[in-house]
Amino acid sequence: MGTNHMLGVDAYVPILQNNFEVRIYNMDGSAPTENADLLTLSTDEVGSVQEQQDSIVVHYGNGVIKFPSKVTFADVDWTLNCYCEPNVLDALRAWRRQVYNPDTEKMGLPSEYMKQVYFIKYDGQGRARDVIKCPGTWIGALDNGSGNQTGGDIVKVKVPFVISRAIYLKPEDIR
Repeated sequence: MGTNHMLGVDAYVPILQNNFEVRIYNMDGSAPTENADLLTLSTDEVGSVQEQQDSIVVHYGNGVIKFPSKVTFADVDWTLNCYCEPNVLDALRAWRRQVYNPDTEKMGLPSEYMKQVYFIKYDGQGRARDVIKCPGTWIGALDNGSGNQTGGDIVKVKVPFVISRAIYLKPEDIR
């Protein structure tokens, strides 16, 4: 068959790794969070949303039958470039304080710390091609970034997105 079927055909344009966006909305989905643009524009790298399904094993005679059980999602690492202004660390720490406040040692309320996070991949023309909506997402920790005396690289901070649910949307479903 060769490659002729792919030459000059728009359907075979690849989705590239560097054409992506992470959007963070409040749980009601009505508006981006206060620091959504800052965090989106500071994103260096984001991991993949990974779905896994457990199985129920039923023994029958000399064999087994497997049925699907609960679906779980692994945490997704999110790495951001750290800037002085706008302050990326302050924005992440404010979100973390909604989950757990170290000053008061109190846990937050899900309505405050859970967000709707969208993972969007675009084609080279800027059209959304893959959209995953993850309602009820929160950040489970905060790596404040390391330093060293030898480099002049930007400080990277990392947080894990804790994901309970993922919904695969069609590109036209995205706002």
